[in-house]
Amino acid sequence: MLIKSLLVNIFIFLTIACNNDTEEAPIIEKTARIEIAFEGSVEQYLINFGVHSLYQGQSDFVSASILQPNDLEWTQVIDEANTFNLSTTSNFSELVVESEEPVHTLGFNFNVVHTGDIPDEDFDDLSATIKVFGDNTEVQAFQYTARLVGEVSEALSEVVRF
Repeated sequence: MLIKSLLVNIFIFLTIACNNDTEEAPIIEKTARIEIAFEGSVEQYLINFGVHSLYQGQSDFVSASILQPNDLEWTQVIDEANTFNLSTTSNFSELVVESEEPVHTLGFNFNVVHTGDIPDEDFDDLSATIKVFGDNTEVQAFQYTARLVGEVSEALSEVVRF
């Protein structure tokens, strides 16, 4: 009985000791930039893009700015949720968004919806290349292709940690 009790106590001690030795990965913060390059008939789509979860430190929120096109502004900003949304039918070939300060995490949602105009023979389905940068170095890239006209759109939703 004494040996069994001793073994249980040793197991508990080792479990606690091992848990205390585990160090958390250091938080790496970088200035985040998202670049979206469009191909296709962008003028016939509603572009929906949202940035969220821009975190600095333990839980500080960071804002995001639209750099390109420079005349475009967020459609909706929800400060309490650290969320910035854009919904536009503007015709542009690239969208660039950047965090105003370094962050360790960022999330985004992206989708496009055909506006309903009847496509002509020059119509090309919309596709996009989405690149995420940290301190001007590409961290991840994603491809998006719009569903066929008349089909329900599907959103791309990602969270990136540096």
